[in-house]
Amino acid sequence: MRVTLSLSALLLSTLLYAESVDEAFSGFDDTTQASTSSKKIKNSEITDDLMDGFDDTATAVKKDEPKDEMMEGFDDDSNSENQSINDDKSDENESDEESYVLIPGLTGKITQQIAMSYNSEKANPNIFSSLRSSLFLDYEHKFDNGVKIKVNARTFYDSMYDVRKSIYYPTEIDELRTETELFDAYVEWGITDNLDLKIGRQVIVWGRSDTIRITDILNPIDNRRPGIVDIEDLRLPTTMAKFDYSIGDWRITPIIILEQRFSKNPPIGSIYNPLTSQYKYYDEIPKPVANYINQFNFEEESYSDITYALSVGAEFQGWDVNFYAAHVYNDSGYLIKSDTTSIGALAHSKIRHDKVNMAGMALNVLTGPWLFKTELAYFDGIKYSLTNKEYKRLDGLIGFEYKGINDTTISYDYSMRHLTNFDSFLEKEPNFEEENTYQHAFRVSSDFVNATVHANYLISLFGGDANKGGFQRAWLKYDVADGVNTEFGVVDYLGGSRVFDLVKDEIILFTNISYNF
Repeated sequence: MRVTLSLSALLLSTLLYAESVDEAFSGFDDTTQASTSSKKIKNSEITDDLMDGFDDTATAVKKDEPKDEMMEGFDDDSNSENQSINDDKSDENESDEESYVLIPGLTGKITQQIAMSYNSEKANPNIFSSLRSSLFLDYEHKFDNGVKIKVNARTFYDSMYDVRKSIYYPTEIDELRTETELFDAYVEWGITDNLDLKIGRQVIVWGRSDTIRITDILNPIDNRRPGIVDIEDLRLPTTMAKFDYSIGDWRITPIIILEQRFSKNPPIGSIYNPLTSQYKYYDEIPKPVANYINQFNFEEESYSDITYALSVGAEFQGWDVNFYAAHVYNDSGYLIKSDTTSIGALAHSKIRHDKVNMAGMALNVLTGPWLFKTELAYFDGIKYSLTNKEYKRLDGLIGFEYKGINDTTISYDYSMRHLTNFDSFLEKEPNFEEENTYQHAFRVSSDFVNATVHANYLISLFGGDANKGGFQRAWLKYDVADGVNTEFGVVDYLGGSRVFDLVKDEIILFTNISYNF
């Protein structure tokens, strides 16, 4: 299975090679407009879907296309009248379409996910690992004065946890069986020609990498099912006030973070949680051990104060640059002992998050079909469990994207995180930190059949020699009809580290069927 998945990326690229150089390089040039278009498609902060905003650089201004000289002199009254008639017919058609809309501006999606788990070492009493049904609703409206509002929310119910309830941990059932959450909920307003305001729950993405987070620190992620969902669908919106002020090619973006949220991690009982890895199913645990585990409640401290961030960026012909600064809570918390020690201090530990200072930058250079990218971030004030010492860390990333093959994107990112004042204490439990942490991410995406079939492959590995675990995922999306989409995929976990050794024998097969309305 793993060899097949690894070779699929190479085979996919070979089969899709363009028939001509012109076709191969279509969609890429080194003009400002191409650079801006590429950035806005993937990196726009003001995106209208759940994941994602990907950049906070200046919004491109569309240029009027020059008129065809051969058509000069043909703008007569007759043409104007015909155009008016066509406009009237268009208005009638739009009116007819709107009459079928229950609430103008309201759209949604219903999704049924089925996932099956195979473990080569342990028999699985329940082949299903997910039977999740979800509903996503989105409402958007733009007023005549230019003010735009957007609100969306999701609710899901996973009936898998009702099939054989006794084999699941209570904490896993409580967190993963059902959930209702408000996602985007913001107001956007162009105050002046140079000043925009966006306030409310939103996603603001710093940096350019689609897989590895270096400067992308403002939004937490839902990491409860690692590897199964792509990062663009993992970010959790946070309540912020963002101001965009344009000065020539530059954009200055002060950000006030009004809500302090942190990433969602695998609950106790999940196959991804090291605490309960010895016993895969709850009914296998001896009663005394089960009673002890049920006392574990790593309560996360909450915070209500305000934090701040700033981005300054610009786009030029063939390249763009962004500088970042932030004073925010560190998303990776650390354990502090509780005063209660009746069943052990660890069981009643709390997760604390302290504020850190961050300074960083991102640089992208576009040349022909190649996009080269780099990110740097420096953190000061990081703390770890069972120590009061503060640490400093320097994170860096280099990578590229290649679009020289028609309808295909190939990318590779490589990152390193270096603790500048590392000591051996951090290597022990419960931190398990290393002085240098490396990550590789290789991705191939291709479209077939008039862009109705989308094939993707991603492999993410840790370690300088890519030998410390990771995962690979291959998935295929198919647009069956208007509003109907299907997705089929497989996730294979690769061992090599403490965390990934827990799931190295797991293979997840999944399919999603969705209806958009």
